[in-house]
Amino acid sequence: MNRRSGMLTFCVLLVVAAIFCVQQLAAGKQEKKMTSSELKKALESRYAGTITSFSLTQVAGKDVYVSTLENHVGTYQINAEAYTGQVTQLMVLAVKPAVPAEQDNSSVKTEGQTTQFPSKTSKNPKSGISLDEAREIAMTQVEGTFEGIEVEERRGSTVYEVEINTTQEQDVKVEIDPLTGQVLSILWED
Repeated sequence: MNRRSGMLTFCVLLVVAAIFCVQQLAAGKQEKKMTSSELKKALESRYAGTITSFSLTQVAGKDVYVSTLENHVGTYQINAEAYTGQVTQLMVLAVKPAVPAEQDNSSVKTEGQTTQFPSKTSKNPKSGISLDEAREIAMTQVEGTFEGIEVEERRGSTVYEVEINTTQEQDVKVEIDPLTGQVLSILWED
């Protein structure tokens, strides 16, 4: 009888320990919402600008921070998930006038006015591109029919993922940097 009560006690303790472990694991998986200051700082750093408006709202049942950011290129609306900080939408609201391309001369004189250009050693600012421009860039890389475009998070950065269906019915995904327009990758799917 003593052995039976020992086994029963052991089983009860094992069940209690299992329940405790499951509760601890479940508690650890609960996501903590990013604070507005954490996300503002991350967005301002990533997109080299200043947040001018910021609010928390719900989109499709998910908490989303909606912000307006201004930088040297223009004004953007950026939507980011409240829990992960992942950018789900990047939309160009306004574009500032373009800086003239670098030239061999540091200045050009036209009709009595002198225009100064940045030197060859200075960095050119990144220019944001629209979804339409991303589509056009992708279509120059792959012949086919435009199927759609999504804003995705890849390796800690936001990318435009353009989907194209070729004439051979092959699906192709072209990843494009939304700030520079650079083609990052082309994935041919079976």
